[in-house]
Order: sequence, then C-alpha cells, then structure tokens
Amino acid sequence: MSLRIREDGRILCAAMHPEKPGDTYIHDGISYRLTVELRAIVSEPMHSNVGRGGHAKHGEWWWANDVPVDVVIEGK
Repeated sequence: MSLRIREDGRILCAAMHPEKPGDTYIHDGISYRLTVELRAIVSEPMHSNVGRGGHAKHGEWWWANDVPVDVVIEGK
C-alpha cells in the first residue's frame, strides 16, 4: 500500500490516485511501518456506510493525530 503525499499535505493511496507534480511517494515498506505497525497514518475501513463512505470511495489517509471529525477510522 504505497502512499502519495500531495503538496497540499493530503495523504493518498498511490494505487487509486495518479502521480502529480510535487507528490512525495512513500513506498510499501515505509507505508506499512507507518500504517500497520505504528498506526501513525490511518484510514477508514475499505467499505463503510458511515464516515466518508470507506477507503474504497476516496483513498485518503490521515495522520492519526489529525483525523477530520467526519471520518470513522478502521479499528476504532
């Protein structure tokens, strides 16, 4: 699960969002450590009827300490 960090700070699923100039690409090894092991970066469940509709709908991630109020994080 590679990630892209856009110049505006958004963290996006690299598989769902094409590269744009200025993106910082985070490869699988680092993103796995940040998302699974450390849970420093979080997302919604893949499919959800609450929050923003699930990761499959938007492909967005957030820093764990900066999650929007309308997002329901996987595992919480």
